[in-house]
Amino acid sequence: MVAASDQGLSSTAIGALIAIYGGLSLIGSLVAPRIQRLMSMRAILVTTLWFAAGTVLYVIEPNVWLLIAGIVPLALLNPALNAVIIGYRVAITPDRLQGRVNSAARLIAQVGAPLGPLVAGLLLGAFSTRLTCLVITAWFVGIALWATLSPSIRTAPSLSELEEAA
Repeated sequence: MVAASDQGLSSTAIGALIAIYGGLSLIGSLVAPRIQRLMSMRAILVTTLWFAAGTVLYVIEPNVWLLIAGIVPLALLNPALNAVIIGYRVAITPDRLQGRVNSAARLIAQVGAPLGPLVAGLLLGAFSTRLTCLVITAWFVGIALWATLSPSIRTAPSLSELEEAA
């Protein structure tokens, strides 16, 4: 929204950008089951994290429409990621610990959720929108690299392997 406002977009255009992202996420939710059949959990995880680095388009050319274009793949794949992560967590957690593990996972997610806007606001207050986007893109690339190189993610058994072991 800050980038769009800096670029002189109207409130209507900014609302359209938000609606576009929301619509893409909804489409991603509808195609998530098909994506889950086509890709492994590890592939969905790593691919989604790399798609977040699409924000680099705004760094290259500061145009909010390029920013949206750069995150289209993320918006489409992120619902599938959420589904496989939650499904995997439920599958590997013993029944007696389901409530505790789910509570802990939700607590971590909900405590962390306000940190993104807070950090982005602090960065935007201190730096340009373009530099802020560069920092965020670097963060996304770091997380994607970590996930790509992580031995525990590479060697985690798939859901089908867990079913075979049971």
